[in-house]
Amino acid sequence: GSYDEKRMKIRSTVQPLLSELAKMIVSWTPSDLWLKFRRTTLLEALKHYWKYEPSTLPQGVDSILTYLSTKDNPPREQLSDDVISLRKKCGVSLVAVSKEVPHLLVPWLAQLSDSAKALLSSGDLSPTNEMHLYEFLSCVATAVENPVDRSNFVADVLSNSIQKIASQSLQSSIQSPENFLAFLGIAQAGADPNCVANPEFVRKVTDDFSSLFSSLNQLLSVGKRCHEAARKRANGGLPVERLADLDESSPQNCPDEGPVSISDLAINDPFVPLWPKILPTLLQ
Repeated sequence: GSYDEKRMKIRSTVQPLLSELAKMIVSWTPSDLWLKFRRTTLLEALKHYWKYEPSTLPQGVDSILTYLSTKDNPPREQLSDDVISLRKKCGVSLVAVSKEVPHLLVPWLAQLSDSAKALLSSGDLSPTNEMHLYEFLSCVATAVENPVDRSNFVADVLSNSIQKIASQSLQSSIQSPENFLAFLGIAQAGADPNCVANPEFVRKVTDDFSSLFSSLNQLLSVGKRCHEAARKRANGGLPVERLADLDESSPQNCPDEGPVSISDLAINDPFVPLWPKILPTLLQ
């Protein structure tokens, strides 16, 4: 037969097998940590299959989200290296899946957001886990068709991070080099080296450092994902209205010349409306 006929025959044979394989991976519920790690790897690989047959996608993503809060059994005061590795793998897999099929996750965005918020409010996640969750949600949000809804969702996702960097304690810490050195505990350690052996002092400095830089990293990672998605749009990230209204007789030869409103830029990049909230805080 012809090439197309052979291709259709192969496809009709392979598709049911792939469907059965996907269902087996999604329904597999291992209890061993390293088997969970391997299942997560397999779930991530299904992103290429889900592009064409997404029926098992919600269940697969939900499994990865569940693994993100895995704890040791029996519980330990500090997470074991195996649990930390599994959680990190889950975060990376969530981002990988959301970058490949964000449009297919949009219908479940509300449920995904609720699950993510529950994980973030639990206090059990590491800064890396939190950053992956924010990236995951931002990747899905960039596929939302309505630009206003897209911007509102990204603003809601990052509201905690913006509130943290706008807090009075963090604001005072970045007002001068001296305040920042004190915020990091460097000034105190220079004046009294023994303070670095004080558990309460070390805990406070660690918590302050994590709060500030986790918030900045979350803003950075989400902003980066939004910008990447904006550049991939058909208009290259430029406001559609300006491309349509471009006057060839104008001395401005490119559509990105001249003033552009934030609302126009937000049509492509949902992170843009957050800059007026972030920059005054950091540049005061």
